[in-house]
Amino acid sequence: MSRTIARAIPRGNRFVLALFILGFLATAIAHGQATLSIGLALGADAHGEPTYTASVTNASSLDAPNLTVTYTLPANELPISPAPSGGCLFTPGPVHLTVVCSIPLLNPGQSHDFVIAVHPVDTAPQDCLAVATESGGGTASAFITSNITAVGLAEMQVNLSSTNPGKVGEPLTYNVTVTNIQDDDARNVFAVLVLPKGAPAVTVPKGCTKGITVYCKLGQMSPGTSKSVSITVTPTISGWAQATAGMRFTTPDGHPENNAAGNSIWINP
Repeated sequence: MSRTIARAIPRGNRFVLALFILGFLATAIAHGQATLSIGLALGADAHGEPTYTASVTNASSLDAPNLTVTYTLPANELPISPAPSGGCLFTPGPVHLTVVCSIPLLNPGQSHDFVIAVHPVDTAPQDCLAVATESGGGTASAFITSNITAVGLAEMQVNLSSTNPGKVGEPLTYNVTVTNIQDDDARNVFAVLVLPKGAPAVTVPKGCTKGITVYCKLGQMSPGTSKSVSITVTPTISGWAQATAGMRFTTPDGHPENNAAGNSIWINP
């Protein structure tokens, strides 16, 4: 094979080819396969939600660039965002929940913990597979099964209403109502209202922030309870005014489709 190459390439270019091959080999050696090891542990966050910690160690003398840990979990587990360690992408699927976490580099002899938090919605055994990979081809995997004895899940709903129509220069009030329909307490609840263009907030309740987007802290909400906030604005331009209400909370919601509501009213000159 080497003789065929030598005859096919002019003599003056053989030196260039040799340098290219040496450079390629040097690059391959510099980016060789790191030796990885991984441990997987089950824990809990401050709210009792299950956490999985993948501890990855680079046991070689080579760098481990673009280190990625891919978690594979049951599809009926809900992600809790943001993940405690950050830098993780949750991708739901019909069969599995996939979570991919990554860092740019793991130096030789160093370790890094990748931590995610999830919320199971049933008490079946929860299998978790974690696979670590790096650009050089190094890989390691770990598996764990957890037994869930109880689950907590909220069903939250938001409604938005206002006076209609409005008038330029006259006060207009938006009412945002957040309801915990069932099943468990909702923690750290905030009502959120995105105001229309040209309608700055004039009056907001205690615990709310002024701005284009108004955040109102509602705290913890038990099942069957509702909390409402009223925000008064003064429109400065006529036409259709579009407002959107939503919410933020840390308890997982299995049906997020009713976590936002829109409102469109006419503002008279």
